[in-house]
Amino acid sequence: MNRFLIAAAIGTLALGACKQSRTSVSNNQTQGMTDEAPVDNLAVGGTDANLTGAAAATADQVYVQNAAASDMFEIQTSQLALDKASLPAAKTYAQMMIDEHGKSSTELKAAAAQAGIVVPAALPPEMQARVDALRGLSGADFDRQYLADQRAGHQDTLAKVNSYLAAAPAGPLKDHAARVTGVVQKHLNSLEKIK
Repeated sequence: MNRFLIAAAIGTLALGACKQSRTSVSNNQTQGMTDEAPVDNLAVGGTDANLTGAAAATADQVYVQNAAASDMFEIQTSQLALDKASLPAAKTYAQMMIDEHGKSSTELKAAAAQAGIVVPAALPPEMQARVDALRGLSGADFDRQYLADQRAGHQDTLAKVNSYLAAAPAGPLKDHAARVTGVVQKHLNSLEKIK
């Protein structure tokens, strides 16, 4: 009798899991025909308790992917800015991005290793396309697009980090995320001073 109840409970949970919405990590839209690995939709924030088990592992993986992509994007676009920006303030800002996102990237790799998560080594295609587009610009056009990309990228990163922090379990990745929020806000504040 107990085996029957256990089997029935497992079956019910499996069916319920099949009905959950799935999203793609890189574009966060309902997954259709794609070769990207699906990730469960996570209700982060609200009044729910901290994530546990598989949901926490998935949230950690998504955080690592997002943080790594952000660091790589900021570093690569800022390396371009050192060569192509015409505004001295943009070049100073770019060097700060390289230094601080380089440090963040090193810290992320250490935290991810403790959590047993592999850090991606390449940008997602849509971010690589933005780097490539920026590479084709120069002068004031470059400055304008670089600063716009920095602003949008940092705002997106801050929202994702805060969402992760709202429900992430204690551990090295949550500690990393907590440190990152202040740095990202500082970068946004610095952008406001560049005219």
